Amino acid sequence: MLKNPIFTLILGLIVGTAVGFVLGERQAVPPQSAMSLPAAQGGAMPEGHPQVPVDGTEIAKRQQVQQQVAELEDMLAQTPNDHRLMVAIGNLYYDAAMWPNARGWYERAIAEEGGNPDVLTDLAVVYRNLGQPQDALGTLDQVLAVAPEHWQARFNRVVILHFDLHEHEAAEKALADLEALAAEYPEIPDLSTLQKEIRGSQG
Repeated sequence: MLKNPIFTLILGLIVGTAVGFVLGERQAVPPQSAMSLPAAQGGAMPEGHPQVPVDGTEIAKRQQVQQQVAELEDMLAQTPNDHRLMVAIGNLYYDAAMWPNARGWYERAIAEEGGNPDVLTDLAVVYRNLGQPQDALGTLDQVLAVAPEHWQARFNRVVILHFDLHEHEAAEKALADLEALAAEYPEIPDLSTLQKEIRGSQG
């Protein structure tokens, strides 16, 4: 029986996290791209828990993240196989743009629970920020193999194909697939800039 109410609250919030995460609520992707990749997960921290500061120096932000991570690691020590806590730690590192740390925790969570599409989608963004676009693309393909309606994965795939791999014909086809979902998923962000970028490059 869990005795820590904060621990219980965190788990409940993580389990109930909604998928429709708005474009730009997580860190932007690498500077070589003009487009941002939308993350798939919502916040992982309970109400009232300290958040990663928006302002302040990078050192202060990282210190805050490390403090929060230490709290979650203490909780994880009580239930070492809890992939939801692993994801929560990965989310903290993701939000602080500490990409190698985020990668390690997401990969650990995926190995433990089998690959949630939202976690895989955010891991793909991490790979891209680490300069591994092929790994990012392969991870997104895993998502779409089991969840073809996952719009964040489709959006991110378009961006990686176009901006990183310069596979413009493949990017245009992927964009068409994304557009087909837009009527069903109003949370998909406006695609006009992406459409101009990709179709303009085709001449």
